[in-house]
Amino acid sequence: MWTAAYREKYKYDDRRYPSDLSDAEWDLIQPLFAGYGTLTVDLREIVNACFYLEKTGCQWRYLPTDFGPRGTVRWWYDRFRADGIWADAAAQLTRAVREQRHHAREPSTGLLDSQSVPSGPQKGCRGIDGNKKIKGIKRHVLTCSIGLVLAVLVTAANVHDTKAVEELLNRAAEDGWTLDRVKVDGIYIGPTVEAAAQRQHVDIQVTTRERDAKSQGFKPLPLRWRAEATFGTMTNQYRRLTRNLEQDTKAAEDAVELANFHRALRSYTRDVLETS
Repeated sequence: MWTAAYREKYKYDDRRYPSDLSDAEWDLIQPLFAGYGTLTVDLREIVNACFYLEKTGCQWRYLPTDFGPRGTVRWWYDRFRADGIWADAAAQLTRAVREQRHHAREPSTGLLDSQSVPSGPQKGCRGIDGNKKIKGIKRHVLTCSIGLVLAVLVTAANVHDTKAVEELLNRAAEDGWTLDRVKVDGIYIGPTVEAAAQRQHVDIQVTTRERDAKSQGFKPLPLRWRAEATFGTMTNQYRRLTRNLEQDTKAAEDAVELANFHRALRSYTRDVLETS
C-alpha cells in the first residue's frame, strides 16, 4: 500500500533530474572513481549523464548539454564500460543491502531466468525466439534472493536458455559469488545444465507450477518470482532496457549492469543511510 511513509521515502527532491545523484549517493561512490585522474571533467556529472541515458533511453544527440560535451560523456561512458566499474560497484552494494535487509551478506541461493527483447534497427547480434515470437536478443540473468543481479549474459534470442547456464555460473564465481543452489524453471533441464552445475558444485533446483495452476489463477512461484520482478523493474524503470539499442552484446550487458548498480545504490541510500 502506498502510505504517507512511502511517499516521504520515495519523493523527488530538488535535484535537477530525478536520475541525478544526491549528495549522500555521490559521497558513497566517489572513492570508486578516485583512480580516474582528470582536471577538466566533473566525474559526478559524467555519472549523472550515464544514469540519465539509462533512465530515459534517449539518443546520444538528445543528451542535455548541461552534462558537458556529448563526445566527452561518450568517451567516459565507454571507459567505465571497459573497466567493468558498474558490476564491481554493484557487488559491494549488494552485500550491504542484503545485510540491511537481514539476509546473509554472501548469498547462498541464486535465481536464474531469461528475458527476450526486440532489437532496434542498429546492426549487431540478433535472433528469433520462436516461443515468444521476438526478434532480438536474450538477457540471461542470475540474481540473488532479493533480486539484485550477480551475473548477466546477452546472446541472440534464438540461443536456448540451457546454453547460458555454464557461462553465468562461471562469471558469478569469477566475481566472488559462491552459491550453494540455483532455482530455475522447468526449461533448465538436461545434461548441459547438470554438467555446468557439477563443475561449479551448485545444486540446480527446478521449480514448476502445479498442473491445475491455470484454474486457480495467477500464483507467483515462491522466491523465483523475484527474478521475474527484476526484469519487470528494469524494463519499466529504465527505458534503455525496454528494447535492445546496443550494437554488441558487451554493451547490452553493461546496460543491465548500470541499471542494477543504480537500483542497488538507490536501495542502499534509502534503506541503509536513513537508519544510520
